[in-house]
Amino acid sequence: MHGLTVSQVMELLKECLQCNIFRWAGEYYKQIRGLAMGRRLAPVLALAFMSKVEGPVLERMPTIYCFVICPTQLEMDTCFDLLNRQSKHIKFTRERPTENWLAFLNVQVHLSDGICRTRWYRKPTNRNIIAHCTSAHPTSMKKAVVQYMFHTARAVSSEGAERSCSIDLARSIAIQNEYTPTGGASGRYRLSSTVRGQQDDRSKVTFCVPFISDQLTAAIRGCLLHVPPHRGEGVNITL
Repeated sequence: MHGLTVSQVMELLKECLQCNIFRWAGEYYKQIRGLAMGRRLAPVLALAFMSKVEGPVLERMPTIYCFVICPTQLEMDTCFDLLNRQSKHIKFTRERPTENWLAFLNVQVHLSDGICRTRWYRKPTNRNIIAHCTSAHPTSMKKAVVQYMFHTARAVSSEGAERSCSIDLARSIAIQNEYTPTGGASGRYRLSSTVRGQQDDRSKVTFCVPFISDQLTAAIRGCLLHVPPHRGEGVNITL
């Protein structure tokens, strides 16, 4: 630590944590617990904090940590209670099976008689909003969004009824956003007649918004010349 003692490092940390000020809506606030996003000290303290929280669970040596696999439900409940007892400021949650289907990221998993089946999963809170068919996004982008959604539904699902269920879910989401799938499970779609009519209307002038990069902005600012105010006679400057 370049000659610093532990007590000196702790003192520096306390000073940094005391100066945890941020501005929002024109008002200044002091964050009492935790660190604001973007602070360089935040990742280090987060790792130190989580290592202390995870310690009791890792001592039990679960099969896989991150998504804990325990041999019995009792062992799972014990690990879960250990995690939630480490700090009063954070609480962990866990997924419970619904009709023998367990959610795992964007997939639901069903294990029976040694056979694993999967299907595409969307959280109940998901509003199923994608790039709308009538939005101003490029047609190629909207086409890619829909095709990727169908691709995901097929890729994460088992063959048979599970894949059909996932494709039906993707199709319903596309229809909710006014897409009309035409290629079954392929993810192909066609624009509605209203959208095609808007695209065929040649009487409208396309408004192009220029994109100015950071490099161009810096170059323009470098060419600007600041003229200090002068009293008396005018000043002629040749650029």
